[in-house]
Amino acid sequence: MIGGESTGKTTLALGLAATSHGVVVSEALRAFVDDHGRTPLPEEQHSILLAQRSREIAASQDHPHATIVCDPATTMTAIYSELYFNDSSLRMQAMEYAADYDAILWCRPDIPWVAEPGQHDGPQFREAADLLISQWLDDLRVATPVLEITGTQGRILMARDLLDAQFGSVWQQPAPRSST
Repeated sequence: MIGGESTGKTTLALGLAATSHGVVVSEALRAFVDDHGRTPLPEEQHSILLAQRSREIAASQDHPHATIVCDPATTMTAIYSELYFNDSSLRMQAMEYAADYDAILWCRPDIPWVAEPGQHDGPQFREAADLLISQWLDDLRVATPVLEITGTQGRILMARDLLDAQFGSVWQQPAPRSST
């Protein structure tokens, strides 16, 4: 998942994971803010990128047959670093990681913005993140398919349909059978 703040990434991630028996990889940045009571400094961005990547790797190793849904992808750490700190030093590493994804779902900012104190900065930052993502789009599409999620309703169904069109039903792994 990529997209600015309050674009429905978490709702979509949870919905896709629930309907595919998948696993959601939670956001290292959110954990950082919760743990430290502040947003990261520029020099802390790289460690957040690595923490997000570690979460993704651990989830894929712990659940080798599950659909892994990253909320968000490591790409967002690099995008936020560029947006907030004018630092593009994480871009190349984020692109390398993006090449490991089967697809990226880009949640667009066409749903109502929701305040979340300590986490969301405002609708203007959401729009700025979306603009920056659009500037990264050509490079992202070289790494992996980018599927655009839009609209105020039916986003989970839209994402499922796009993923089905891209991969067939292979991404929807059945629940593991318990042995008795």
